[in-house]
Amino acid sequence: MARFAFQPLPERPLVSVLMTSYNYASYVGDAIRSVFAQTYRPLELVIIDDGSKDASPKIIQSLLKDAPIPAELIVQRNAGQANAWNTAFTKLRGDLVCLLDSDDIWTPEKVERMVAFAHAHPEAGLYQHQLDNGAGKLKQQRLVSRDVLRDWVALGEVDVLKRHDLIALFLPSSGLMARREVLEKVFPIPERLITCPDAYLTRSCCIFGPLHTNREVLGSWREHNDNAGKSNKYGMERFWLPVVMPAINSSFEKHGIPVRFVRRKPPGLLGRIWKRLTR
Repeated sequence: MARFAFQPLPERPLVSVLMTSYNYASYVGDAIRSVFAQTYRPLELVIIDDGSKDASPKIIQSLLKDAPIPAELIVQRNAGQANAWNTAFTKLRGDLVCLLDSDDIWTPEKVERMVAFAHAHPEAGLYQHQLDNGAGKLKQQRLVSRDVLRDWVALGEVDVLKRHDLIALFLPSSGLMARREVLEKVFPIPERLITCPDAYLTRSCCIFGPLHTNREVLGSWREHNDNAGKSNKYGMERFWLPVVMPAINSSFEKHGIPVRFVRRKPPGLLGRIWKRLTR
């Protein structure tokens, strides 16, 4: 197994926040302010604007003028979220890295609580915390802390249709944190993941240590009509299965992990129902 001994975390590690922005002018200001409001220091923020056509870059630039922490904006042509993550990652200096989508927000104590959580669970490959939708509804119902890689290896082939209990365990980007030394083994993210690169990152991070989940609600995944997962274009049948799943399998292969995510089509009537639901 591709596990390794982590370096001890400093008592007050530098935490880097990686944010990508694309056409979320009505949300991005709140996201940035929620970073500035964090009770924890030292903290830094790197924002990549991925070719927004709205007022996002101007809003970001205006807020960064009076930033209370080191903060940088990089504006690039639109190339997708994985490309933006890859660009931002080269700029980060932190021992721990938190991800925040520009349409989401954090509670002020999020980073403080997650640094303490990392100190309590130094062996983790990936940390995450619960999110709500801003109206009290929890984002993830199945919250676990476990060595999911061992479960995957025990099966060898993990059917993504039948084993949601082993696949659908992860919060979206804004609830994730990992050690930089883990992410250095995961990045760069395959750039064909123009959206949902967190699906690749979460499964890849678990190669290097267990998943540890903080059950506290420390942020809001703001639900709206432009969420990527609501588009059939980026749904299970048209994006996850043909694009995301092979990328994850390539990560397993790269690191010598004897696991493959597979999809076994349900037979007969069940298969037809599945096809209709996932088109």
